[in-house]
Amino acid sequence: MERVAILDAFPSVEDYNRLRVAVGWRAYAPDVIETYLPRSLFCTCALDGGKTVGMARVIGDGGLVFYIQDVIVLPAYQGQGIGGRLMDRVMVYLRFQTHTGSIIGLMSAKGKEPFYEKYGFTVRPTDALGAGMTMFWREEDGA
Repeated sequence: MERVAILDAFPSVEDYNRLRVAVGWRAYAPDVIETYLPRSLFCTCALDGGKTVGMARVIGDGGLVFYIQDVIVLPAYQGQGIGGRLMDRVMVYLRFQTHTGSIIGLMSAKGKEPFYEKYGFTVRPTDALGAGMTMFWREEDGA
């Protein structure tokens, strides 16, 4: 029996920030997480004895466009297949929610592209697809 269980659920606000910080990503204000994390279409967590050690979620409009976000496994648990188990759950969710032509996107951390290629994702840019682009919004960017 595997020690780490995969459960379709949302992490707590504290666990969400703890996971993000553990992999070098920035934390969010707790009130922002409380408001917006539950708006995700799907979320699954990896638990070791009740401790959240990983997560993955899907955001989007629920039919035309889906985006895989926050695929995170604590560094001490990486290399044990947990990320793959989380992605397997995400792909099952997507299999039952998508339609012909639905777009599924994600941003890979540098060096993790081969992990996502196993699930059928294409590294960009290609001759047909430009490079993905990102902007991190700041208050001073707004009007």
